[in-house]
Amino acid sequence: MSIEQQLRDKLKDCAEAMENPSDMQKRIQKSSYERYRNEKLKTKSNLKMRMVACALAVILLTPVAIYTGPAVAAQIRALLNFSGTEDVRSFVTKDEDSDYVTTNLYADEISGNVAAQALLTRLYRGFPVTKDFDISSAQIAKGINGGKSIHQLNVILMEKGKTFEEPHQEVTANVDVETGQLYFVQVVGIKPFVPQPSTLQESEAIAMANGFLMQLGLPIDGYEPEVAGAATEGAQSQGQSIVVYKRTADGKATFQVNLQEGSTSVAFYEPEKS
Repeated sequence: MSIEQQLRDKLKDCAEAMENPSDMQKRIQKSSYERYRNEKLKTKSNLKMRMVACALAVILLTPVAIYTGPAVAAQIRALLNFSGTEDVRSFVTKDEDSDYVTTNLYADEISGNVAAQALLTRLYRGFPVTKDFDISSAQIAKGINGGKSIHQLNVILMEKGKTFEEPHQEVTANVDVETGQLYFVQVVGIKPFVPQPSTLQESEAIAMANGFLMQLGLPIDGYEPEVAGAATEGAQSQGQSIVVYKRTADGKATFQVNLQEGSTSVAFYEPEKS
């Protein structure tokens, strides 16, 4: 018998002869279980944050459909209603016709980003109350989405000291980093409030929509606004009024303003859908 085998047999005999206190066995089992549980929770946490971030990017990068669909910012608030997750710096979204990276920006990156500063200046000027808001989310998405090249900045400003779970004032904006073209802006809980949008007269709805666009510094010359009609019955039943802006030159719908109780938004159409 080799010396290694003799040593193994001797150690085994000693181990079997040792007393195994029940409390020690329980402590070992408890420690092993807690370690296993913590590893599982950590894995779930990372996965949850990745899923939330990906879903947020999908919503912000999906064109807002005319007349239908819930408010984009409302979906974002619902997605961000989570806790106990870890921050994720960036992640990749990839499928058959999309391949882009979404990166969460740090404070110094926001202050040094030209597009971000231009967007914030626009929002601060149009809605002065937002100067005291926190930047609760800032992301840049770059790559290919739906077969098209994108380079977009997504920003959410929220009333200081508030959380997504409680009533608060908020601004959500989506802009092209290269051109500064706005894709979507929604303000929530910020004056002037829209009183019962579905009961507004057409002239009242258009006046409120024009005022909102002027606050954002968006030109309305060269566009003909009209309140959406029968096609918006679903929207009307949800308590909102929609004003569609068509180019005077060719009559193509270019963007729309959604007037809802407590919130107002503007969404620009995809060129091919104009």
